[in-house]
Amino acid sequence: MSGIFNLDWPDFPDRDYETWNPSRGAMLWAVEVCADHVRDERLAVSLREIVDGGYGYFGLSFYNQEQAAEIVRVIRTDLKAATEFVQPIAEPRNAIIHAMVDELIGMADRWVTA
Repeated sequence: MSGIFNLDWPDFPDRDYETWNPSRGAMLWAVEVCADHVRDERLAVSLREIVDGGYGYFGLSFYNQEQAAEIVRVIRTDLKAATEFVQPIAEPRNAIIHAMVDELIGMADRWVTA
């Protein structure tokens, strides 16, 4: 089953946004990495609830603008290294997960500059 990860806008619900559609497992893993790296402990607890519940849908609009920006910061700065740690790019079978993560990082970069 797939996961839906919306890089939407808490303060601007009518604004266009991008959606990342990896497998549910990949989406939940990315949310878990965010939970492990955000600076706000209450946000980390909330993110872990998403992971523990096995939900297939996630949106930045679940959070306030500051929390959404913190999640995006983690995606942009920590997710690639976390991916490399568990799925080294040197192993050819890991190319797909790296491509999916790169896609999410690109969306996060565009979220920041929009």
